[in-house]
Amino acid sequence: MGRKYIYIIGLILMTALTSCYPEWKLARSYIDEGPDVSIMVLPTNYVFKKNLKVDELKTTDSLTEYQLDSALMANSLFLRELSDSIFLEGFINSMIEEFVKLGYQVYTEPMLDSFLFVKTPAYILNIAQVSLEEHYNVHEDKQDFGDYSYFKSVDLNALSYNFWFELSELNNDSKEHKLFFASETINDVVFGYFAENMFTGEIKYKYNIDEIDMDIIYGYSSYFGSRYAGYTYDYLMNKYIEDNWPADKTLRYYMQYKRENNSLDPTLDQKFIELEE
Repeated sequence: MGRKYIYIIGLILMTALTSCYPEWKLARSYIDEGPDVSIMVLPTNYVFKKNLKVDELKTTDSLTEYQLDSALMANSLFLRELSDSIFLEGFINSMIEEFVKLGYQVYTEPMLDSFLFVKTPAYILNIAQVSLEEHYNVHEDKQDFGDYSYFKSVDLNALSYNFWFELSELNNDSKEHKLFFASETINDVVFGYFAENMFTGEIKYKYNIDEIDMDIIYGYSSYFGSRYAGYTYDYLMNKYIEDNWPADKTLRYYMQYKRENNSLDPTLDQKFIELEE
């Protein structure tokens, strides 16, 4: 039996086992029924920016905190050029588009009067804060040649995206709003290897760096907007599972739905971090 057929059989068995989970069945019913949910997206209009590359400044002892922040911003590689409006427009538009594809009725702030009178379950997603941090990540590589190990470290430009969200249910004063956090980091990509000179035996590290730029930074903003619409959908789907779960049983899995391939699987980390109020 070829590897291809073994893989297909394994995939079928895994899918069959997954579909036996009670959590999976409830999540599947939520998706298939097409939840009649309305959601209002409230945007922020400002991106907080922080350059963490303090070591690049020759001296900071005599600077006030404000002067230090100003100097770091002036010396930043990306943040000084970043447009809040372009960044947030891509993020919010992508989020709204994904909510629509997931079947939610989406409202924005100018539609508030209509939203207040919807009859379906309705939620307000407030994008409370967005921050970007510019810093370095270190890429480390190692290879053994005979009895010796060779190491190389390369500083990579990196950018961390941090998001805070508030989710509350409309016309339900008995339920507190939820606070969520999500963070992602991108950085330059290294393509490197150790090479030995066959004549001298000298070992050198050769590499190329694929550098991040403003187009990539804005592109990831749109990507994360879509991703966090999915995380919101997952949260409400898992809330549905919890609401319909037998009181004498313990929930085992947090389910994640991937709309692009209509897949449904347990996840540990592909979700919002829920914060205490």
